[in-house]
Amino acid sequence: MPTREGTTLLLVAAAVFLLATNLMSGLLFVLDALLVALVVVGAGTAVVPVRWLRVTRDAPARSREGELVEVTLTLEGPRGGRFLVVEDGWEGARGRAVVPHIERRRPAAVVIRVIPSRRGRYAFGPVAVASRGAVGLFSARRQIALGGQIIIWPRTRPVPPPALPLLAPALDAAGAAQRTRQAEDLYGVRDYQPGDAASRIHWRSSARRGALVVREFERPVTRAATVLLDLDRRQSPERLDAAVRAAASVFALARDRGLDVAVAGWGEARSEHRSWEDAMDWLAGVAPSGPPVAEVLGAFRGGGRALIVVSSGATAPRDPEVIVITPADDAAGTPAAGGLVYTADGTVQAW
Repeated sequence: MPTREGTTLLLVAAAVFLLATNLMSGLLFVLDALLVALVVVGAGTAVVPVRWLRVTRDAPARSREGELVEVTLTLEGPRGGRFLVVEDGWEGARGRAVVPHIERRRPAAVVIRVIPSRRGRYAFGPVAVASRGAVGLFSARRQIALGGQIIIWPRTRPVPPPALPLLAPALDAAGAAQRTRQAEDLYGVRDYQPGDAASRIHWRSSARRGALVVREFERPVTRAATVLLDLDRRQSPERLDAAVRAAASVFALARDRGLDVAVAGWGEARSEHRSWEDAMDWLAGVAPSGPPVAEVLGAFRGGGRALIVVSSGATAPRDPEVIVITPADDAAGTPAAGGLVYTADGTVQAW
């Protein structure tokens, strides 16, 4: 497609040709031939590099809201090219870069940088390559579908110190020690009882005491918790985004403290995830598609797991055995002093 300059040159070339034909002027024919040659060079240098270009993409499989994503594109063509504009990314997050020069049959790499603003699972769009040629008289554009997808995790925020005491009943991983006969940490010795294995006998202490004693061990009891996300289908996507960020922040805190922690929800069915990548992948794509959390709370009770509910606000459960975190911008559901709230960026704080 001709640019504005190219259109002007084409009109001038046509006018010169008509004038040369009427006047039968050899000089004007030469001038017109030069103008046509310039047009051909402009069109060729714009179209050829784009038409035969080969592109490959190297992109991360995962990233996080607000973090820079670098997508590396490698371009190679049999004719080379100059000043190519390359665009890549996905819906809502596309970037572009300029490739000053591609040598013939030698690959050139360019990095596209984008910052995703929202969590989700996204398919990469086609790579768009544009060229204005050597003289800027024509522009050529080509879209190259490469496939691929990227998962954008919700961002997490540190939980401020004033909120930690309110989360302590669920996040305190110290627990009590339980005496066992497993080979973990030595707890002490006790008198031999019928049925104790001979391998447990502590012979040196038995010799000093004059009676058989056996070794006893202790095993720490690890606390477990479930972060339950409210997937009430009546909430807005923006409210759910804030709740997801809060759930991810609490989940990260619990993992850092060494807890056996899961993140769960009830959309079209019950869902529970414990590994870090599995949980964050689920949080990236979850949608408001379930009943109010108060209606499904009973399905997540039991098993010795503490429950932390991140509520949408409209149906926050009232249960003294459950830690409830409600949205800070929900005036009707504002918790009493000492309650926990979360903000739009996912920060969980004490009210």
